[in-house]
Amino acid sequence: MNFKCVKKFDGKFEKYVLISTNIDATIPNHFTEVVKATLTQLIKKEDFSSEKCKKIEMNTLDGDKVINVTFLYLGNPAKLNAKNIRENLYTGLKGITGEVMIIPLDEKSDNVDAIAEIIEHINYKFDKYLSEKKKEFLKVHYLTNKKLPKLIEGYELGKISNIVKDMINEPAEFMTPHMLAKTAEKLGKDYGFEVEILDEKMAAKLGMHSYLSVARAAHHRPYVIVMRYFGNPESEYKYGLVGKGLTYDTGGLSLKPTTGMVGMKEDMGGAATMIGAMCSIAKMQLKKNVTCVVAACENSIGPNAYRPGDIVNTMNGKTVEVTNTDAEGRLTLIDALTYIIRKEKVDEVIDAATLTGAILVALGEDVTGVFSNDNEAAKKLIAASDNWNEYFWQMPMFDGFKRYLKSDIADMQNTGSRFGGSVNAAKFLEEFVEGKKWIHLDIAGTVFANGGNPYYEKGPTGQVFKTIYSYIKA
Repeated sequence: MNFKCVKKFDGKFEKYVLISTNIDATIPNHFTEVVKATLTQLIKKEDFSSEKCKKIEMNTLDGDKVINVTFLYLGNPAKLNAKNIRENLYTGLKGITGEVMIIPLDEKSDNVDAIAEIIEHINYKFDKYLSEKKKEFLKVHYLTNKKLPKLIEGYELGKISNIVKDMINEPAEFMTPHMLAKTAEKLGKDYGFEVEILDEKMAAKLGMHSYLSVARAAHHRPYVIVMRYFGNPESEYKYGLVGKGLTYDTGGLSLKPTTGMVGMKEDMGGAATMIGAMCSIAKMQLKKNVTCVVAACENSIGPNAYRPGDIVNTMNGKTVEVTNTDAEGRLTLIDALTYIIRKEKVDEVIDAATLTGAILVALGEDVTGVFSNDNEAAKKLIAASDNWNEYFWQMPMFDGFKRYLKSDIADMQNTGSRFGGSVNAAKFLEEFVEGKKWIHLDIAGTVFANGGNPYYEKGPTGQVFKTIYSYIKA
């Protein structure tokens, strides 16, 4: 265990971190007068005018023992919130390893959830395929007098975030649709939700032909993953979650260039996100009823591949002209949406998908696009992100965008104009939600970090599911 809360100071450690939002903080009497006086003088000499977080570190004698003491100033308390507190903690604690006692010096810095989550975030390393494994970890004893719940939310969700990262980090040769289904089954047993797996024959009987057309040419066969958690048997209200589960996307016959294909193992990021949401909802034993559906498959090429110009039938009954086989995610999602609405009888739906490159053009890599047919629901979800270092922005859903989806030979086509591409994709999905309250999250930018964000190392971010969890919890 890398994180543990304790009630009493322990002088056995060689490293201590004092966290404060007050530059005039009193150094606790746990240390000798020499240590306290030295650190106080160092703090007085420091310039805090920038109002940003700052770290002061010193090695000193504490009696007959050399200790390392770090004073971490989180920043002006008037300008601190849950988001930048996490970022500042990550910046300040990153690089510290070994056994450490962390001591908060004031109420605002005593945030056990944030600290616990940060420790998991700092310690994460996907080294399964590396010869040299990560050897040094930050192991924290956190001193607090607060009465703590049985399960510390930040700690539990931090661990689940790392599971989400692991799923996305795995190469497609390992994380096939079948393996994704097996992973969901194992996590269901570990965290307490039931899992049902439907093979392609069962999906065909249900009429999920749009989804199956995408999977047609792949060597690894498709599976529909259905996860159910019933935390409130007294309520009939049921939340629905849908995650895009493309374990690899070549673009199909509308083939991607190599540079566009390298990262396509991440195209199941929506599925990993929603599986993470199910783990967190079940682990924290929310008194909610939630069902999640992932239509997992690969978009491959071969003699049986679906083609631009094909017309596919959907479980909903509408027909779709395929104008680009690289707009495949929406073809899988629409059947998953129909399934969760008609078969699972959910009252509202949230889907998460690495759906469009256009959302990166619009919002960059740090903001998730929010699309909804219910403005109040969208606002509630965005507000739910306030507790996490995650950013969301509501995008327009004007009906005028529907004209781009018209087809001369089918009920609609699957791409539309490249202008407003993320909105066109969302309007396409909206045609299949059958009037249910619905939120679509385009996570193509936020599922993976390229190293520019100070809070996320290069790789999968493991975010978004925490905001979904908080939305359902509220």
